[in-house]
Amino acid sequence: MDLFDLSGHVSIVTGGNRGIGFGLARGLAQANASVAIWARDLAKADEAVERLDGIGKGEVVAVGCDVSDERSVGDALEATVDRLGKVDSVFANAGVTSGVTFPDMELSELEHVFEVNVAGVFLVAREVARHLIARDAPGSIVITSSIAANRGNPTAPHYSASKGAATALARALAVRLARHRIRVNVIAPGWVATEMTDDLQGNERFEDALRFRVPLRRWGTAEDFEGAAVFLASPASAYMTGTELVIDGGYSAF
Repeated sequence: MDLFDLSGHVSIVTGGNRGIGFGLARGLAQANASVAIWARDLAKADEAVERLDGIGKGEVVAVGCDVSDERSVGDALEATVDRLGKVDSVFANAGVTSGVTFPDMELSELEHVFEVNVAGVFLVAREVARHLIARDAPGSIVITSSIAANRGNPTAPHYSASKGAATALARALAVRLARHRIRVNVIAPGWVATEMTDDLQGNERFEDALRFRVPLRRWGTAEDFEGAAVFLASPASAYMTGTELVIDGGYSAF
């Protein structure tokens, strides 16, 4: 369907070199978009580009970026526009957490998580919004949050709080940017098999609990986010803004 064809479309995926981000980037590439994968680990970003090479009609490039650094974000956007000509959508996906639980957690851990998961989202969204407004072009900003934003997570309260803040930011930006024809939406993943959940995968007790708690009885995978990326970047979601797309295997319905 032409509605889902992203030929000529240019998208950024932060943290697109692994996990959910790679799934988002692969979906976009398969729909013929050109994709800039932004990541701190440029070597892994280059590997992701190699894996995506030739799967669609668009170009896939790697761009080094630390989303928590204002200058780095500005430089990355400039490099992307120089290489691909413009930006039509961005997936602010890069995120971090830490394994120390409350109350043993240091303030510096909370600050680091917020620097990436909130300030990083703010900087990426701001720079892309400025670019779109300057072009007088419609666009799509998609923020990766988490179902943890709305649920008590006893092992990572700083992560939950950061994702709650990112979700609130997205809703506010959706209202502010609608006048510029820029849509802002949220993807809220559940339990997904990524490097962030490595320590839980294979844990027998947790696997049993997950199969009981998730109606689809499995971990989410990067592939489960491919279609969502295409939908939210494409005209198919033209009347969606300020909303949350939950991809959790039914966890939230239980």
